Amino acid sequence: MDAPDTNRGFNVRAVPLIAVTLVAIVAGVFNTAQSHQPPTAAVAIVAPTAKPYGVDKVDFKEPFTYRASTSCSASACHGGGAIGKVGSEHSTWAREAVSAGTSDPHSKAYSVLFNPVSVKMGKALGIKEPHKDARCLACHAVDSVKDSATHDQILAEGVGCGACHGPADKWIAEHTLPSWKIRSNQEKWTEFGFVPTKNLVARALNCASCHVGDSERDMNHDFIAAGHPRLAFEPARFHFQPDYRKHWTEKGDPLSFEVRMWVIGQAATLRASVNLLHERAKKADAPNEKAPWPEFSGYSCYACHQTIGDTETRGSLSATPRTPGVPGWEVWSNTTVDVAAKSCELAFPGLSSPELRDVKLPAVEELRKFMGAKRAPAPGEVAKRAKAAVVELDTWLAHLQAAEDRGPSFVGRDAPAKIAHRLATNALSSDGKVLADHDWDSLAANYLGTAAMYHAAGGKAGTGAGWHDPLTAIDKKLRFPPIANGPVKFDRLRLDPIRDSFESLRNKTGTPEGK
Repeated sequence: MDAPDTNRGFNVRAVPLIAVTLVAIVAGVFNTAQSHQPPTAAVAIVAPTAKPYGVDKVDFKEPFTYRASTSCSASACHGGGAIGKVGSEHSTWAREAVSAGTSDPHSKAYSVLFNPVSVKMGKALGIKEPHKDARCLACHAVDSVKDSATHDQILAEGVGCGACHGPADKWIAEHTLPSWKIRSNQEKWTEFGFVPTKNLVARALNCASCHVGDSERDMNHDFIAAGHPRLAFEPARFHFQPDYRKHWTEKGDPLSFEVRMWVIGQAATLRASVNLLHERAKKADAPNEKAPWPEFSGYSCYACHQTIGDTETRGSLSATPRTPGVPGWEVWSNTTVDVAAKSCELAFPGLSSPELRDVKLPAVEELRKFMGAKRAPAPGEVAKRAKAAVVELDTWLAHLQAAEDRGPSFVGRDAPAKIAHRLATNALSSDGKVLADHDWDSLAANYLGTAAMYHAAGGKAGTGAGWHDPLTAIDKKLRFPPIANGPVKFDRLRLDPIRDSFESLRNKTGTPEGK
């Protein structure tokens, strides 16, 4: 919770929060380096389960204990070598090791709870000491045993090793043994509490637990109204954060990593959003709970926070079949997930699983319709439908996870163009005359997905060079004006050029390799 940004839009630096801000996600798309596919060890492969591992601690065979991050910092382990090199993972992550501008924001997540902005937010929320409040600590630190000797140290580390890799007490010695490499990822999770982050499904779901929320972490509209940045998570974009110094090295084919990370990220983000809706609806439906309903943070911010005047109604500029007066539900995480579902074969070529060759999400679609019918749908009915959608998304993610565990498969060189073509088409109405949705979140989601494919294709030096100009044009139109925190006057003067640019992208990616 750092000082408010004075520059808005796509160039704003990320504030040092574990919760990535919207403006940080969309910052500097054209100035970031390529990412790479992590190495895959020779592990035991198991069949897909009913839900993915790495997301629910009830799967643990026993309670596991967190260790301080310094447990990983020995020079023979992860604290030796030059910054940014293999063997220096802890040194690279630690904020003392590098300049403030390039260190990992996660290492500062706890310390920002002491700054004036956090204190001011706390007062607005009735929180006397944010650095002691469970709602803040749930994402800004690791939840260690309260009476342990290292409790204060673990808190001070912010989002340390255990937050992303799991409580290490049982696996810290085990993971150095040769036998560790032949254990399945499922076993590492349930038997040891280890999060196998080389599997992109486990990685994305673990990130989303804070960057979107879950049953233990709910950064709701009250927090946003008090000054907390909204949570709009895009995992593929997150990996290109210009001010996020990675403490690991991705190895392998950059194109394959980028495509798989985007497809998996869409599924994981929507899963987290739907699960959070389920948890909120359950509380709102409980007789003794005082939970806000509807919870506004689950809706499009700019459906309400927009300029009101005598300009042309924005709805006339798109084909959005949205009930007047009802804000769009989770427009950010819903917009491109159907494109991702149709692109699994491109992300994982040679699939033997029919579940990934023809992904259908009827429960998700039913939930969308229900949430879009009324401003305040019955929470009990929402909880029931959201639960069914979570089960459906878990099944999809479990199959994606099993495909990840089988090892790297090289994505076709034409896959980025094909997905970019689908995304550009997704942004337009069926006849192409207007936008499919004029909501800023929808346009930004389609843009970010296409930008990820642009990077996967090699940027200006690659096969996506022809996409640069229309992407840059969309980027400029989606920027927030100076000293504004939203798309002010987001009317025909901005929307028509965005439509034209998406049409240009659709045409440029509509060559034989892009269809």
